[in-house]
Amino acid sequence: MAVGDLHGAYDEFAAILQGTGLVGPDLHWIGGQAHLVQMGDVLDRGPRAKDIFDLLRRLEAEAAAAGGRVHMLIGNHEAMALMGLSFDYKDFVSPEQFIAFVPERLRRRAETEFRRKNGPGADVKKMWAKAMPTNSSAQAAYFEFLRRDYGRWIASHDTIIRIDDTVFVHGGLNDRYAAWPFERINRTVQDELLSFVTGLARPTRVLYDSLGPLWYRDLAIKPEGVMAKELDAILAAVKAKVMVIAHTPTGGSRTLDGLSRFGGKVWIIDTGIWDGIAGRVGALIIEDGIHYTVWGKDDGSRANGPIGD
Repeated sequence: MAVGDLHGAYDEFAAILQGTGLVGPDLHWIGGQAHLVQMGDVLDRGPRAKDIFDLLRRLEAEAAAAGGRVHMLIGNHEAMALMGLSFDYKDFVSPEQFIAFVPERLRRRAETEFRRKNGPGADVKKMWAKAMPTNSSAQAAYFEFLRRDYGRWIASHDTIIRIDDTVFVHGGLNDRYAAWPFERINRTVQDELLSFVTGLARPTRVLYDSLGPLWYRDLAIKPEGVMAKELDAILAAVKAKVMVIAHTPTGGSRTLDGLSRFGGKVWIIDTGIWDGIAGRVGALIIEDGIHYTVWGKDDGSRANGPIGD
């Protein structure tokens, strides 16, 4: 199973895991030898990214013990956070996420002082929402905690993987990066992220590249007729028949239609799950390496059949 950008939507992610039978009511792994691919962008926009990280970290161990596998890919929002860029973009970091990653000692001191001045019932969430964009010391503490407690773990993950005939990557893959071995892509991103985690930042080759695997959108947005030949060449280069991507939200309807392009050769599974108005709670189920089924919390699943040779 593959699930796209979560952006702090913990409850919705838990509903997917339970609804697809990968975890039980207690959110422990019961999926046996199944593989779960989380496509990156756990961070930002929503409130509970830290809880999702903690759940994924535990499920990684539980799935491995059962003969299964949990793959959390690196998304551009994880990269931006470890590079210290999250506050350069308005509304990326929610107050709840900020509070979760600020060291408890700093948080308690600030909240105690705020309540002393404004009364015991004062809204600390509003306080942090106001402080986040301008409080450089709190921002520094946020990044320090994130890097120290989660940075190496995040950076240890892959950017691109292949399972059977399907490639999974957060943004997409163009012809340039299709010529790179997956190991080179993964190691380069890992090394570049670790340089920020360890405070030894150096020039990057991939993290800032708008055409790189964390950022590329052409397969999601360009006309299929324009991209068809290039896509076929990319898939041939990486020895795959299908590419699963996220990063680019799919439409604004409440259904899970429109997740595939190019006759099923590309699946775009960022369903905007964090958006309570336009988002959808759904995932992509892949069985026997060729059967692709869209699972949705509200509208069930629809089998799309095997992809042709």
